[in-house]
Amino acid sequence: MKNVFILAALSLIMTGCALLSELTALTKCEFSFDSAADPEISGIDIKSKQSFSDFSLMEGQRIVGNILNKTLPFEITANVGVRNPGTATAAVNAIEWIAFIDDIQVATGTLNERIEVAPGGATRIVPIRVRTDLFQYLEGDNPRTMLNFALNLMDAGGQPTRLSMKIKPSVLIGGQPVYYPGYFTIDQEFRSGAETGGN
Repeated sequence: MKNVFILAALSLIMTGCALLSELTALTKCEFSFDSAADPEISGIDIKSKQSFSDFSLMEGQRIVGNILNKTLPFEITANVGVRNPGTATAAVNAIEWIAFIDDIQVATGTLNERIEVAPGGATRIVPIRVRTDLFQYLEGDNPRTMLNFALNLMDAGGQPTRLSMKIKPSVLIGGQPVYYPGYFTIDQEFRSGAETGGN
């Protein structure tokens, strides 16, 4: 029985050291907004559409119907790049995120998924699905203006032009989440460091 307790204690120490190593590596990671993908309006894939005329009659009716009901569901996948320039594997267990369009907060959420990034400059792409209702931000505009706004949220190369994000990664220590202090504001360049003091 004594040997069992010794082994359990050693296991806890080793686990604690591993978590500390992951947390230390996380502080050295750099984050970027890699790309945006799979945009949808009212459940319609719009990645190949550039104007109102590209929509079928049924698709146009669905969008106009939603707007008449004072809603315009919009979804997009934000691909966040995480680069680890350190010498140890970095890991996160969850990522809190805030999405903005033209600096207006439009959605928040948490990605509960363990993500590991190998050392030595390796990069991991983390997809985050953002869902919001554009109507509340565009109320008063006509349907065509609303639709053009949504179509212009990213350019032809799949880069976000008006969408931005802040993220806050966390690790589990003793079964409790420990969040990185402050939020990373990410753009198309890899950056390290975070803002402290909340949003």
